[in-house]
Order: sequence, then C-alpha cells, then structure tokens
Amino acid sequence: MPSIYQFSETEILAFFLVLLRMSAFVVSWPVFGVDNVPSSVKILFAFVLSLLVFPVIGWENMPVTTSIESMSIIWLAIKEIFIGLSMGYLARFFFFAVSIMGEIVSVSLGLSSAQLFTPSLGGRATASTQFLLVLATLFFLAVKGHHLFLAGIVDSFRIIPLSDLALSLESFGKIGVFAQEIMVMGLKMCSPLMVSILFLNVMMAVIGRAVPQINVLITSMPVNVMVGLIILIISLPLVMHQMNDLLELTASRLFQMVKSY
Repeated sequence: MPSIYQFSETEILAFFLVLLRMSAFVVSWPVFGVDNVPSSVKILFAFVLSLLVFPVIGWENMPVTTSIESMSIIWLAIKEIFIGLSMGYLARFFFFAVSIMGEIVSVSLGLSSAQLFTPSLGGRATASTQFLLVLATLFFLAVKGHHLFLAGIVDSFRIIPLSDLALSLESFGKIGVFAQEIMVMGLKMCSPLMVSILFLNVMMAVIGRAVPQINVLITSMPVNVMVGLIILIISLPLVMHQMNDLLELTASRLFQMVKSY
C-alpha cells in the first residue's frame, strides 16, 4: 500500500510557494488581518487555506522547475510574498474611503479631538470614524466581501502561475489613480453632511449679523453637532448604497492590477 505522505521535492516547493502567497494575503487583508486577531490564528488560517487550495489550483500543469539549491526559488518566494501583500493592502482601500468620510465628518462636527484606537487601521481615529468603520465591517461581512477576495486570491494562481519568473510592475502607476478614486468616493459619501453644515454655518453667520447679542461661536457648536448627527442618520441608507459601489470598485481595480502582473 503506497504511503500518502510521500511527497516529491517539486510538490513540497509548490506547496511552500502557495503557503507564502496565502500567508502574505491573510496578514494584510481587511477585517481578518488586523492587529487584534492573534498571529497564531492568522498562521493557522493561512495553512488551512493552503491545504484546501493546493489540490485545486492545477499546479501540476505548471510545475515548479527549480530546486531547493537553485537561486530561482528565492525570487519565486519574494514574488509570492509581494503578490499576497499587494492584494491584501489593495483590498483595504475599501476601508480607507470609509475612514476618509469619518475624518471629514469629525472635522465638520467639531469632534476631531475625541479619538479611539482603531484596530482595522492600526492607529487612533475619531468616534465617528470608528462608528463608520464598524458599519463598513458589518456590511463587508454581510455581502460576503471576504468570499469575493478569497475567490480572487485563489484565481490569482491561474492568472499568475507559481513557476512564472516574470513579474510586471507597469500597472503600479495606476495606484495613484485608484487612490484618487477612493478619495472621491469618500467625499461623495459625506457630501450631504458637508453641504448641510455649509448652509448651517452661512445661516448662523447671517443670524450673528442680524442679532449681535447672540454669541454665534458658542451657539453654533452644539447646533452643528445636533444637525450633523441628524443628517448623518438620515443619509445612512445612501451611505450603505455607496458602500456597495465602493466595494465593487475596489474589487474591480484589484483584479485589474492582478491581471497586469
């Protein structure tokens, strides 16, 4: 009876490369790659994903022709880590747009001084940013965005074979355009609040000129917070709809980047 634990050198190298790409993706992708998830859980998750993906990626049709003694295996390992990290961090652009919206909301309402630690960003953020990031995380999980990116990392083995030594970096010039689109989406998501606060400030300025006895600087702060929170609550359905468009934009730009490698 043949042993199922006998693996050739090519099979071990191929699984090692798959594990490197999966590990780099798991430690950098959104929601599950944040700092509050234990490193042991990330390592175990990447290992289980590699075990599940390795038999179905068709690596035997694109065998790894290098050996352990060859220097090419070092370049292949660096390439796999680079691909995994780039896909993971590009997937985080969805949450970067939401954080841009949260920061603009905080500055508009005068709440930028109150900050909390945000695990999804690895730093401190305002309360409104924290609230919107939690909302975006729930939306991301509800629409199965993690399934979308997992399918993308699995499909990347077909687009970028393990044994392919070539790696094109010409598409990295488009990351600036992608970042610009993310910033525009963040501005669009908070545009109802910005317009409302603008008209409110103009109205308070007119009242201050008409009735000099009213201290506009003191009165406008609680009014801005109250009106801003009301507008934010009313515009939440619109924000959720734009989150769907933002997720589709992030996924499409990510897959375009992978196809150009």
